[in-house]
Amino acid sequence: MDLEFAPEQRELMAAVRRFCDENIDGERLLRWEKNPGGIDDATWEEVTRLGWLGIGAPESAGGSGLGLLDVGCLLFECARGLVPTLVSHSVRAIWTLSRLEPEAPELPDLVAGRRRLALAVDEEATSRPEHFRTRVDSASGRLDGEKWYVPHADVADLFLVAVRDGGETAWALVGRDRVEVLPLRSFVTGETQGIVRFRGSEGRRLARPDFPFEQFRKEQTALALAEMVGGFERVLERTVAYVKEREQFGRKIGAFQAVQHQVADMATAFTASRHLSWQALSRVASGHEEPIDLPAAAAFVGQAFKRATMTAHHLHGGAGYVVEHPLHHHSERAQSLCIRYTPEREALESVATLLLDTPR
Repeated sequence: MDLEFAPEQRELMAAVRRFCDENIDGERLLRWEKNPGGIDDATWEEVTRLGWLGIGAPESAGGSGLGLLDVGCLLFECARGLVPTLVSHSVRAIWTLSRLEPEAPELPDLVAGRRRLALAVDEEATSRPEHFRTRVDSASGRLDGEKWYVPHADVADLFLVAVRDGGETAWALVGRDRVEVLPLRSFVTGETQGIVRFRGSEGRRLARPDFPFEQFRKEQTALALAEMVGGFERVLERTVAYVKEREQFGRKIGAFQAVQHQVADMATAFTASRHLSWQALSRVASGHEEPIDLPAAAAFVGQAFKRATMTAHHLHGGAGYVVEHPLHHHSERAQSLCIRYTPEREALESVATLLLDTPR
């Protein structure tokens, strides 16, 4: 499989990287943490002007009409550059709404950043759609139930909600003025979560029978893998640069073999993670993935990224533990992405089932 990026994708990634290098660092993220959504108005407007929110939205709605792999390229660089998570969550939500209803009348405002959309999918005790208790009445369009861990629920104007309609999983769009939002504690700097309650809340049921919930899960996991490998790359770069400069006992610490072993392990894990992530994302984007692609990548990449951040903290010493240091943000996001998108037990069970059930 050809995993080389197209010239347009390399251009997009280079532009995002330049923006991040010029505008984002650990101290700014901590300042923005005090703002709603973890971002300042000027940066949100600039991101909107650059077209990031609508990269996967149809051109008729003001978007770029690009595909899943392009969205993955954008999110790779956003994670690498520590763009506030409100942006990546918004990109994911707008991408999904565009898949469900390309002509949705709400899309132009969302792409332009005038309104904000949040995905409301998981519930308190489950992320499996067959167990969802949030339901929509097909006749009236009213919703009852509640969704948990909704990212940036406090600043969302609209919620894209996964619901049960009879025995099927469906989607509905509900305005903020129709729901109750309760805050949840989050350990990610600048990211809030919430419980969204629906009590006969009036919504609009979306119908796209050829976009099943399983495909939604695949795409969201593939995008998370792109984010993980983006953050992983930056953590590795920062660590290599640090051990080349930091001195101890009159020598650069990178000269010590024990340090070299740890960095080599990080680099090896990163190479494998990069290949697994882009292979899975490319195959999901083309619709030709093997059943084991995503579970294998999820089982490996998430854990490798988390271990790498821990090794990076170890090698940075005290410098890596201060909240102003960018490493602090990468560590938080590694944990959060794994919990939300690539839980290890679930991924390993899927891999084991596929291997054991495959005829030899």
